[in-house]
Amino acid sequence: MSTQNAPADLLDLAHLMRMERLAFAAKVRLARAVAGLSQSALAARVGMTQRSIHKLEQGGTEPRRATVVAIEMLWREYGIEFEDLDDGGFRAVVRAPALMRPTTVPDAKRRRGRPAIRRPYSHAAGYRA
Repeated sequence: MSTQNAPADLLDLAHLMRMERLAFAAKVRLARAVAGLSQSALAARVGMTQRSIHKLEQGGTEPRRATVVAIEMLWREYGIEFEDLDDGGFRAVVRAPALMRPTTVPDAKRRRGRPAIRRPYSHAAGYRA
């Protein structure tokens, strides 16, 4: 790498790393939705916090290699596979057993052992009725 091209090369590398991080974030969101897991449930399965999963799904953090491995192992367990495409995108393959799994109720809807009651939201007043 010549010193003249160094800034452009670094920008290209930074762009590539950002695109890979965003693609991984999209894969995590998609797989979590297919698996029917909340962020908290996914976090518990891979040894992270809900906040860490949220940041990961937003593409805000570079995942550690151990995190990537743990999440990829969970995808295999659920029958979810990803194929990286030449243009930077990806293709998802969901095996039939993943579709047959019962979905979990998100943790926020099960707080304090009470059943979730959906209340209408009043946009004008800015509060739940």
